[in-house]
Amino acid sequence: MKRRQFLGGMALAPAIATAGWGSATWAADSYPARAVTILNGYAPGGSTDVSARLLAQGLSARLGNASVIVEGKPGASGTLASESLTRQPPDGYTLMLSESSSFAIWPSMHVNGTRYKPLEDFTWVSIVCTSPLVFIVAPNFPADNVKDAMALLGSPKSTDLAFSSSGAGSIPHICAELLKHTVGPGAKSQHIPYRGGSPAVLSVSKGETAWGMATLGSAAGLIEGGMLKALAVTSPTRFSKFPNIPTFTESGVPEMELNTYYMMHGPAGLPQPIVDKLNKAGSAAVASTEWKDRFVAAGMEAWTGPNSPADARQVVVDQLARFKAIADRTGIRISS
Repeated sequence: MKRRQFLGGMALAPAIATAGWGSATWAADSYPARAVTILNGYAPGGSTDVSARLLAQGLSARLGNASVIVEGKPGASGTLASESLTRQPPDGYTLMLSESSSFAIWPSMHVNGTRYKPLEDFTWVSIVCTSPLVFIVAPNFPADNVKDAMALLGSPKSTDLAFSSSGAGSIPHICAELLKHTVGPGAKSQHIPYRGGSPAVLSVSKGETAWGMATLGSAAGLIEGGMLKALAVTSPTRFSKFPNIPTFTESGVPEMELNTYYMMHGPAGLPQPIVDKLNKAGSAAVASTEWKDRFVAAGMEAWTGPNSPADARQVVVDQLARFKAIADRTGIRISS
């Protein structure tokens, strides 16, 4: 009798597994049956917020006009929103649009690490866009190119040349510290963190701070309006919307070549059929001409390379390694 019961249980196991897969497939077929929320870990108006809203519109149009809303949870360079995501059920109804600060910089460079592990606690869905950072200075800043600006930042005057960022440990902050490290020990500019990219770039335009590194999406409007001088971008090539801004590599500082990545992800354990459905919708949105143009207008570039969930995960692997290498080489750490 026991043997028959054991064999019966063995025979039932594949049926249970098949039923589980079938329920996941059914859930994907009916998904989304209610509103989908995309978490944004930054203040309104910055490049992460803009890209999250563009993504929400693109997903909605490709998921049967489903309701896709963006919920702001700003703080600690996106890590508070990331922690919140780990506590959500893996059903596809709470996602996040993250950028390099929360999934690579803080885990690699913070002295205490983070409460989440990017490769274990999240399901990576797709790559949304990238953005170069731009070296911005106030309109009256007494330098018009990278060489002269770096000379000034390495002089005794640097103590009077505070710089802004979108927050302690954000990618603009780390890039500014990397620039100071490249300048040398004479660079003594004080860091003034703000709650998001928009107030950070406004502080430079108003002369409250002298310079900063910012995502191009956050600074684009003020650059176009002549309220900021842009000395260089961190991308490998010039950005199409601003062809007159040279790259750092052109300016003789190749170690400043660095893009920030914007990624869609959910909690760990997101069912594969839902992952695939979101990946298909997200990839189609950012690949369309309309959305490419909208991202460029906002100072970002829609992702046009390979974009499977595995490709998205590999970006996270590469970014973690990149920022760990920067930390090891420069000694730059986040402690706040």
